[in-house]
Amino acid sequence: MLRPEPALDPAPPAGPVRRPRMIASDLDGTIIGYDHTRTGFITGRTVEAFNAAHDAGIQVVFVTGRPIRWLSPLTEALGHAGPVICSNGAVIYDLVQETVIESQPMDYETVLQAREMIAALDPSASFGVETVEGFHLEKAFLERDPAGSGQAGPDPDGALPELAAGIHVGTRIQEVLPADPEVVKFLAKTRSSEPDAFLAEVRNLLGDLLAVTHSAPGMALLEMSRPDVNKATTLAGFAAELGISAHEVVAFGDMPNDLEMISWAGTGYAVASGHPTLLAAADATAGACDEDGVAREIERLLTLD
Repeated sequence: MLRPEPALDPAPPAGPVRRPRMIASDLDGTIIGYDHTRTGFITGRTVEAFNAAHDAGIQVVFVTGRPIRWLSPLTEALGHAGPVICSNGAVIYDLVQETVIESQPMDYETVLQAREMIAALDPSASFGVETVEGFHLEKAFLERDPAGSGQAGPDPDGALPELAAGIHVGTRIQEVLPADPEVVKFLAKTRSSEPDAFLAEVRNLLGDLLAVTHSAPGMALLEMSRPDVNKATTLAGFAAELGISAHEVVAFGDMPNDLEMISWAGTGYAVASGHPTLLAAADATAGACDEDGVAREIERLLTLD
């Protein structure tokens, strides 16, 4: 007599089954649509979801590649958020006090060495440097992306666009950096390679010299930091100070610079509109950024015990 097949356990739900103690979220492409990168607009539903999580006692922390100078939209929408991990983990910044809590700068000579190595690999590359005081970049870095990224560039007559305070432009970055600069992010851009290909080439070239990632869809723009610094390392330290372990953290992201963070967190979400690398590595998938995907997941998380 044939025996009945054993009953299969029901499939586990996507995402955690308990309410997290911390929610960590990227900004651009995760809760800020790419059409709103310049304004930093966050939808009302998303603001309400994060406010509800905060009011429920969940520690909310935003973990972004944005530099300090691009955090004002977050202050306006979610000023209670407190410390923000920015520049891909190199800086912890207090939104309320407008002060740097911690920074993990790169060795300046290493930055210059990396610049020369990348320039030899790709002579069309241009470079920029973020410090805690501002942005220092080469004139070529401002040239408009021919693919139409919308990035500001010179006027047809060659004049530079009007630049915000704290932005310094020269022929080479060495000309516009102060003495002993506190470099928290080093950027390289090219017009001769696709983003993922440029990332792979530069990672192979630099090895352990610097950590290399990218976060701008459709633009071959690399972001570099100290080899021991990324979103996950800084978030792990921040959480530990609050007595929160990785399994109590839910993290959301969309691009390769979020990979370490969603891998470290107890539950790592990629938004459905995210990069294939992140979607493949994530524990679960949230709805697309432009569909309030993260807000929808937070609303679900708040129904858990």
